[in-house]
Amino acid sequence: RTGGTEVSRGGVVGSRGRMEKITVSGVLEYIKSNPSVAAGIVVTAVIIVMTPVVLQFALGGKSARRATALDAVEYRRFKLSDKIEVSHNTRIFRFALDHPEQRLGLPIGRHISIKASINGKDVRRPYTPISSDDDLGYFDLLIKLYPEPHGVMPRYLDSLAVGKSIEVRGPSGNFKYAPNMRKTLCMIAGGTGLTPMWQVFNAVLKDPLDTTEIRFIFANVKEEDILLRDRLDEIHKAYPKRFSLYHVLNEPPSGWEGGVGFVSEDMIREHIGVPEGADHKMVLLCGPPPMTTAMRNLLNKIGFSDAEIFKF
Repeated sequence: RTGGTEVSRGGVVGSRGRMEKITVSGVLEYIKSNPSVAAGIVVTAVIIVMTPVVLQFALGGKSARRATALDAVEYRRFKLSDKIEVSHNTRIFRFALDHPEQRLGLPIGRHISIKASINGKDVRRPYTPISSDDDLGYFDLLIKLYPEPHGVMPRYLDSLAVGKSIEVRGPSGNFKYAPNMRKTLCMIAGGTGLTPMWQVFNAVLKDPLDTTEIRFIFANVKEEDILLRDRLDEIHKAYPKRFSLYHVLNEPPSGWEGGVGFVSEDMIREHIGVPEGADHKMVLLCGPPPMTTAMRNLLNKIGFSDAEIFKF
């Protein structure tokens, strides 16, 4: 009973007790004259509309709510969405995130861990994506293939069909990047040691407020082993005063104008320079362990302290 009017199953009973026929206009008039009823109808409508959305997030798991994809503790699965052939033995593997607007959640200069069961063994390897957190919905791994018995994980990844997934955890690593952290960031890398350097110098160069200079020595065996060479050359041409690039090859072709053999003390002095104070330069190293050990020894000999050297 509301305001002297009683609602029954057969119609509306007026204040005089007689049945009145229900019409749309009558119902609307009734609602209009009873605000509390109108409010209840609005609340009910909102609940009906929002229930599917709430259930989607409640039942869809954490992934439906995650702004970033990575978890530093638990391995999470991501599907291979594309496989791009860079050369006869190098691929870019693209993995899709949970949704197109999601970020990987990897700070600059950090890496991820990939886990897979290969021939009955639990295999884990660290990799640094060449994509950045500005790339939404996916991440890219640049990986070189090696003949057996080396390169177990790269061969496994190359065997994956599009749509298959891998387990990933991260971020990992100790490198802490900040704009203008040094006046000059110097880099010495070999082979796929390019990948963390790629992540760092791209972050530096695309930031209009970061004035850091990059000096990069990139060592490889043969000319065809130089990863992403065209893109490296494009970056050098786009930033000639901020990005210097010097290639070194163990087995150079005829007419090669870059460095020859192993990276030497003279090459470092010419293309990296000497220490100019702890806040001026930092040298980043990445490559095979024998190489990075040799480079650290040469840098120490030139005068760089361990505090001015970081090995990925």
